[in-house]
Formats: sequence, C-alpha cells, structure tokens
Amino acid sequence: MKKILITGCSGYLGRRLVDALGRREDIEAIIGIDIQAPAHLPEGLTFYKKDIRDPDIGRIFSAHGVDVVFHLAFAVKPIHNIKLMHDIDVNGSRNILENALFAGVPHVLVTSSTLAYGALPDNPDMLVETDPLRGNRRFPYGYYKRLTDQMIQRFSEAHPQLPITILRPCTVFGPGIDNYISRMLFMPATIRVTGYNPPVQFIHEDDFVAACISAMTAEIPGIFNIAGDGTVTVDEIAGIVGTRVLPLPAWMLYPMLEALWRLHCPGIEVNHGYLDYVRYPFVASNQKAKEKMGFYPDFSSREAVMETSRRQTIAETQTQSET
Repeated sequence: MKKILITGCSGYLGRRLVDALGRREDIEAIIGIDIQAPAHLPEGLTFYKKDIRDPDIGRIFSAHGVDVVFHLAFAVKPIHNIKLMHDIDVNGSRNILENALFAGVPHVLVTSSTLAYGALPDNPDMLVETDPLRGNRRFPYGYYKRLTDQMIQRFSEAHPQLPITILRPCTVFGPGIDNYISRMLFMPATIRVTGYNPPVQFIHEDDFVAACISAMTAEIPGIFNIAGDGTVTVDEIAGIVGTRVLPLPAWMLYPMLEALWRLHCPGIEVNHGYLDYVRYPFVASNQKAKEKMGFYPDFSSREAVMETSRRQTIAETQTQSET
C-alpha cells in the first residue's frame, strides 16, 4: 500500500491523477499540494495549501510517510513575468527534490515536456531520451522546461539514493483539456509560418494519467518520452478542428506576434518564440516507454486531436442552444 503525494493536485491533470489513484486498491493515502484548493475536494484527498517553493514543505512528506511524489506543479502556460516562471519551475522543483531527499521518499516522478528538446531545423526525425535538450531560448516557456529538466538530471546524478523518473509528455489533449495550445487551435483561423507544415504530436489526457501510473508501478528511474503514436501536421489539425489555415511570412509574423504579446493583447498567450514550435519539428519517440515501462497509448496523436475537437463542437452546440 502506497502513500502518494501530488504537487499541482488542483490542476486539470492533477485532479485526473487524483481520481485515477483513488480508484486503486494499492493506494493507502493521497496527499495533495497546490496554491489553491480543488474546486471539488475529492473524497480521501488530504489537501495542503502550499507553494512548492515553501522551504518547510518537507514536513508534509515526513508527517505522512510519503512513498511516491508526483511533481506536476509548474507554470502551466507562458507568462510575462520571466523571473517568476524561472522561480516556480526551476527553484520550486529543486525545493521539492531536496525535501523529498531529506524526508527519505523512495521514488519521485517529475513531469517535464518534449518542449525541452527545442524545435530546430536540424532536429532528427525522431528524438530519443539521450538527445540533447536545446529548448529555444526565445520561447521562455520551453526554455525553462529545458533548464528544469537539466537541473533534475544533475540532481539525480548527485543523489542516486533518490530514484527519480522524468516523464517528458508532448502536448496533452482530450475532451476536457483547456490549455493555451487548445485555445489557439480553436480560434477561427490557424496561423502558421508560410512554407512550413511540420508534424506535431499529442498525448490524450487519459493516456497521460495512465503513463504516470505505469511509471509509478514500474519503479524505473530515468527519462521517458510520453507521446501518442503517429503525428499530424498543422494543416491536418486545422482540417480536423474545422478552422482555416492562414499562412503568413516569417518576417511579418514574428514581429507582429511579439508586439501583440508585449502589449498584453487579449487572446495572445505566447510570444514570438512559440512560432519556432509550429515551424520546426520536435517529434519524440515513445519506444522506450513501451519497452521499459509497458506503457502503450490507447489514442494516437490524430485521435487525441479528434477527441478534443469533438468535445469542443459539443460545447459550442450547447452554448448556442442555451442562447
């Protein structure tokens, strides 16, 4: 019987993980940490309103005799305050690891992102876990994913007595998802850089939760890419979603998006650096997760987009009928 602690338990994926673990007979207790309480406190969840940067957070680990920590608390979307993003992602994660080490936690699982690889024109067709992390500096959200991932790797090497599993999921989609990428894709037009139509990966929200549980069960330290099988292009995504594609030249699009971002324009949730991620590929292999963890996604990348699109269509229809 395991005692599980989840940082970021009030976020969408954190809540889904709490629900999934709560249905398992091998889980004795679930402890949740977040800066705000869940909208509906799940039965059996012991909740603490805490910032992951709090130096006293380790007392919770020790008090409950935590067996597994799932660290899901990060800046969930690009923000204008770069220093705060760095503090949350890098320093907050370091604080969780240091306190888990001090409390003698047997296993820590951390979610990183395939964004950490960076989107570059010379990326291989398929990125594997040993490939260097080159998260694009001009897209701070991806860049800090890289810095956080690298910090965790260094911490793991320096403290081998604490088994750490790093999960690198691609973009999470699904019927209930609402993130900055899904919001942009469901706008009336999908903007892309003229001359570029790269392959894109997605992982279904149910598969993401299943991957977390597979990693906990396998108890294998190391790094694992988490992605649905196959890819879809930007144009194919627009076709599935039902929006039109608006190609714009790079010389126009980059400065335009950066200006809108700096002006805090409504609906603009990314700076110009994000355009690299819809211009160049960063496709990650999920083979290691299949072979070592026994994790096989139920949904392909295309199916994850289709499920998200279907849910969005239903929601829009219900809104129209209510009005």
